[in-house]
Amino acid sequence: MRFPSSGVEAWVAAAGDLLLGARCHGCGVPWWGVCPDCRRVLATRCPGWTRPDPCPPGFPPTITSSVYDPVLRGLINAHKERQALNLTGFLADRLAQSVHVLLAELDHGVEEPVVLVPVPSAARAIRRRGFDATVAIARSAARRLCRRYPTSVSTCLAQIRAVRDQAGLDARARQANLAGGFRLHAPLPSRATVLVDDLVTTGSSLSEAARVLCRAGVPVLGAATVAATARQRR
Repeated sequence: MRFPSSGVEAWVAAAGDLLLGARCHGCGVPWWGVCPDCRRVLATRCPGWTRPDPCPPGFPPTITSSVYDPVLRGLINAHKERQALNLTGFLADRLAQSVHVLLAELDHGVEEPVVLVPVPSAARAIRRRGFDATVAIARSAARRLCRRYPTSVSTCLAQIRAVRDQAGLDARARQANLAGGFRLHAPLPSRATVLVDDLVTTGSSLSEAARVLCRAGVPVLGAATVAATARQRR
């Protein structure tokens, strides 16, 4: 187990441990939210292109902020499954970095509008969690991106039918599970669009979302995520 080094950090850690039993969601040391060590580790990682292997048809050009290591696994899972809402801003920073790199790589001009479209979660999962984690991160990321681009969020996609839990499914099973699983249920964005998600594994969700939007004539620039599984990071 690692412990924060400075006196102030040690005091905050001890207070969190003794008063609330708080632990860093990334590494488990006594802390509130994300400890300084985990912040420093993630701060060294630059967003880059990612592509699943095998790659599903229609997978959009995608930038991820980092490999999906134990630190990000802990943060994403705590935010999504344990409603650690104090992590929304931190994860949104990572997502905003990915979107910014994608737009820069594609020569999307500064001050040109862009719309973030979150990959939809299952309605039953949202009810169980009490909120839509991906939408929360997307909206927070949009506020950060507005400093350079007029950014909005459109929740125009929804799941059209119940799909199986993706956990434990291989690439082919995930693709079959999501085929025809999304629909449009809100006014379509008329501006350049970026799909966003917290994690890309096999790429099936992003591919299906891109397919639905492209068939409706929505200009999809690509996708951005907080993390990508290690075998995809390139």
